[in-house]
Amino acid sequence: MAYLLRHKPEHGNLTLDEDGWTSLDAVAVAVSKMLRYDVTPARILRLIAEDNMVRFDIEDGKIRAARKPHRKPGLSFGPARNNGLPPTPDILYHATSKERLADLIDGDWVHCGPRPFCLSETEAQAWRAAHRSGDAEPVVLYVDASRCRRKGIRFRRNKRTGLYMADRVPRRDVLNLQPRFAEQLSAGGLPLGRGSDGRLHIALIRVTRRSGVTWEVAKGKLEPGESPEATAVREVQEEMGVACTFEILRDVGIVRYGFVAPGGLPRLKTVYLYLMRPLGCMDEFNPSEREGIGAVRWFPLDEACKVVRHSSLQPLMRQVRSVLQSGGINADMLPMVTAA
Repeated sequence: MAYLLRHKPEHGNLTLDEDGWTSLDAVAVAVSKMLRYDVTPARILRLIAEDNMVRFDIEDGKIRAARKPHRKPGLSFGPARNNGLPPTPDILYHATSKERLADLIDGDWVHCGPRPFCLSETEAQAWRAAHRSGDAEPVVLYVDASRCRRKGIRFRRNKRTGLYMADRVPRRDVLNLQPRFAEQLSAGGLPLGRGSDGRLHIALIRVTRRSGVTWEVAKGKLEPGESPEATAVREVQEEMGVACTFEILRDVGIVRYGFVAPGGLPRLKTVYLYLMRPLGCMDEFNPSEREGIGAVRWFPLDEACKVVRHSSLQPLMRQVRSVLQSGGINADMLPMVTAA
């Protein structure tokens, strides 16, 4: 994409305006033709969100190459470290091709024979590896590493390359090898406020599920044609039951995990998450009971990071804390809120 937007837009039949903007849909079409497989606007947004570099600007369905590519301040999109060792992410990615795929599948298992089965930490990294192989039709497999670990699969990490390795993984835990596999795109938001003591606060929802009651980030599925930012605002309004609108302050990356939808349908869930500023009063809530939401509450930053227990969200909450503690958001611009 950088090649097209910076140097050769004519190779993709792209028309840039005087500021370098063009349609995200047009870029998706151009990249699909160049790579000879379908690349959707949602996939482009996801790969951009995964990257810890700012290489592109996105606005109202348009995209351009960033004037000065730079590292996203205060964010590290790898998993948080635990006693010096990074825990395995919930989803890992294996780079291969259509012509090599059949050789990887051995009954109920997927492996590379005597060689380690290597997996990347991000999808973008895996796609780069798949294209470097020179095969005509690159493929990236989505491995539910969280479910693999629960079955006793051990992942080792190569300190030099950063790749994860396993001897083999169960075929049923490779999500996109399953019949009727699909990806579910969602977005959510973390409203920010300032308590009477001047401390940063985050609004969370209390959700009742079959597994118990948890504090979570307000989020939900993208509607057709809806941007992740618009979904995040809508879902916070609906789930928390507030009338005010919100200003998106910055994205804080994506969360991905596997789950089984009703009917036994395998799904890869991708959640875009944003820090947002309420443009109005957020002291009165009318939470959505039909969504199983029993309460909404403002938490001080450190407490919010403790009460969110979902394994896929914990690294993100630590990233949020890093951004906010490093001064990534000006607290003076946030509204005063009343904590419980």
